[in-house]
Amino acid sequence: MTQASLKPTVLVVDDDPAMVGMLAETLGEAGYGVQTADSGDNALKAVKSDCPDLVISDLRMSGMSGHQLQTELKRLVPDLPIVIITAFGSIQTAVEAMRHGAFDYVTKPFSNDELLLVVARALENRELRQEVHRLRGELAQTFGLDNIIARSPKMLSQLEIVKQVADSAANVLITGESGVGKDLFARALHYLSRRRSGPFIAVNCAAIPETLLESELFGYLRGAFTDARQGRAGLFQAADRGSIFLDEIGEMPIALQPKLLRAIESKRVRPVGSTEEVAVDVRIVAATNARLDEAIAQGRFRPDLYYRIATVTLEIPPLRERPEDTPVLLRHFLARASNEAGKQIPTIDPEAMECLLRYSWPGNIRQLQNAVEHAVILSRHNQIGLGDLPAKVAGGSDQGSLNLEEIVARRLKLEELEHQYVRSIVTSVKGNKSQAAAILGIDRKTLQRKLEPDAPAPTSAPEPRDKQS
Repeated sequence: MTQASLKPTVLVVDDDPAMVGMLAETLGEAGYGVQTADSGDNALKAVKSDCPDLVISDLRMSGMSGHQLQTELKRLVPDLPIVIITAFGSIQTAVEAMRHGAFDYVTKPFSNDELLLVVARALENRELRQEVHRLRGELAQTFGLDNIIARSPKMLSQLEIVKQVADSAANVLITGESGVGKDLFARALHYLSRRRSGPFIAVNCAAIPETLLESELFGYLRGAFTDARQGRAGLFQAADRGSIFLDEIGEMPIALQPKLLRAIESKRVRPVGSTEEVAVDVRIVAATNARLDEAIAQGRFRPDLYYRIATVTLEIPPLRERPEDTPVLLRHFLARASNEAGKQIPTIDPEAMECLLRYSWPGNIRQLQNAVEHAVILSRHNQIGLGDLPAKVAGGSDQGSLNLEEIVARRLKLEELEHQYVRSIVTSVKGNKSQAAAILGIDRKTLQRKLEPDAPAPTSAPEPRDKQS
């Protein structure tokens, strides 16, 4: 590509030959490529055949007016900047020009410096807009469906649902165990939708203290509480015209759920300490690894909120239920981990491969990725062996899991068996005590008591020994 072809091109449109000549000379001397047209119709032909980077058009021309030309140009090339030249200079004329899509305007008579400054600003703005479009395209590619690796029928059926609902206004609930990739589905829903140009705000409802969650979501006014030295907009306002991802929504405090429900239904939020509401345009994508139906039955989750967030439900299966995906995920993580470690992609010996494919992956994709990264770092001679895998994976079982044959062989007491089972459930849900309590059918206080190691047994008189034993 020659340097000349890199010059921005400006199309000058005017039915006054003298004005066209003067503008062409000024722009040419400033280093711009110049095209000219003596009418709106000819300008449209020029744009269709060789689209310029900028159009400078007189407002009053015989035939098609400058306003009409703007309308047609915006229909053809929405991002094409247009600068209007007008002899009237009134605020009304300027506002009308901007309403029709003009980037800016200059009023006759104008200096060359004034014109060139407006031209430079218009082209810089176009370049920035193109960069934003490019970055948004990269985000869509990074977080689109192509980034979700799947071959199994169960996963492919969920991806089809994503395609169908992504561009709708429906709120979506994503369910599945920890580590299955619920956040990837949430991002895909956003970046495949018409909201892709807006923000994507992710909130982990379980990671924010209950006392702070309301102010984080809805914002607060100065003086609303002790440390509120200045007001702050909430995450709902930050997500305006985009999507908000409420991860671990099953952990949302019951007292806050009515306020979230109202925000969803009214599309308005009330900052803490305020008597006025703020309008927001936000799409809700929520996720949970808990059984919300059980939480509803236990009074820990509102059914009306559930129906609002679960217009469409995506159920992401655990990795153990989609064995077809494990080999392709292995290859993907192996290539990425090798690249990050600066190593050649290693091979996997048969014994290690059999172990990787046989393992149940209770931590799902996140655990698989961790195991591959661990193995790549420890591998020697460009081959991954069984000894390079994490001990838990190489041993084929999870720490804390219960084996029925071992239980029978060890003659475990009922109390000890219950203690180990409770710990196993807590481990399986990654320490989520609310979810563990729901699975076990007990409350959190009872769960905490059962988790206490070596809890003293109630004092009672010893039972008499059986002398015949």
